[in-house]
Amino acid sequence: MNNTMRNDDPDMDYPLLFSGLPAMRSDNEIELVRFCELHQRYVLASMPWAASEIAGVCGFATLFHLMYRHGGRKIYMPKDATRFGQLYGVNITEFDYQKLAKRADTSGHIELPSAWGVFIAIRRAAMQMAMRENVPSQELTRTFGVSMRNIRMIRSSSGKIKGGEAV
Repeated sequence: MNNTMRNDDPDMDYPLLFSGLPAMRSDNEIELVRFCELHQRYVLASMPWAASEIAGVCGFATLFHLMYRHGGRKIYMPKDATRFGQLYGVNITEFDYQKLAKRADTSGHIELPSAWGVFIAIRRAAMQMAMRENVPSQELTRTFGVSMRNIRMIRSSSGKIKGGEAV
């Protein structure tokens, strides 16, 4: 991935991929989609259920575009996939749509998380992957723009073992 362009500060390498929510249809969004596809297992596990389900069924690019337009609020889940596709510009099979629609509330809506919230979850998954690879804490602060305190907190919560695997 070509995401190590420098900021205005000549002494700081700061990957643009995790510097903030990328603009829609930008090169950084393409890089973020590529990252998510490459690390799909970790990314899907880190996201809220609705985002994870949509990304798993429709792909990350569709998820991001849906969240840019409708994220952070409830979206209506009509009776059939065709109508959903017309309302939100999402191409989805009836079978896959029904998996999403089953989780709708009594008024036929699901809560679509905000794009920023999903980006933070993806960044957190990337940080945990980097920590598993023993990337130094100073590099994590530069790469992900978080404090040393935040890194210590993530390391301590990631160190808990559940079922033989770190959670």
